Amino acid sequence: MVDANEIVRNILKTIDGVKVTFYHPGEFNSIPVISYYEITSPTGMCFDNEEQAQSSYMAVDIWGKNGAECGRLAIEADRAMQKNGWYREYSRDMPPESGVRHKTMRFYKEIFFEEE
Repeated sequence: MVDANEIVRNILKTIDGVKVTFYHPGEFNSIPVISYYEITSPTGMCFDNEEQAQSSYMAVDIWGKNGAECGRLAIEADRAMQKNGWYREYSRDMPPESGVRHKTMRFYKEIFFEEE
């Protein structure tokens, strides 16, 4: 098993001008923010009685001042994730929370252990 959170954190930190945080921003004093967390990482492939890969599903959420900011950062996050072999399975604008705009996305990747 590998830590998919660490992999995604390192990808998202390459995006300029945005704070990256695990799970959910505790406060919205400093936005924009991109948050991420692992949804699940079941065994992806086994042979010779050993796990060789995991199927990792990750959530990436964009928090911004307006829809345009969320859209721009979502495109940047999507490009960064896809450049690193992740596939976007879902993307949705969420209802605003206390005036903060929110876009949520889900990504999938089959992580083979020799890759990492």
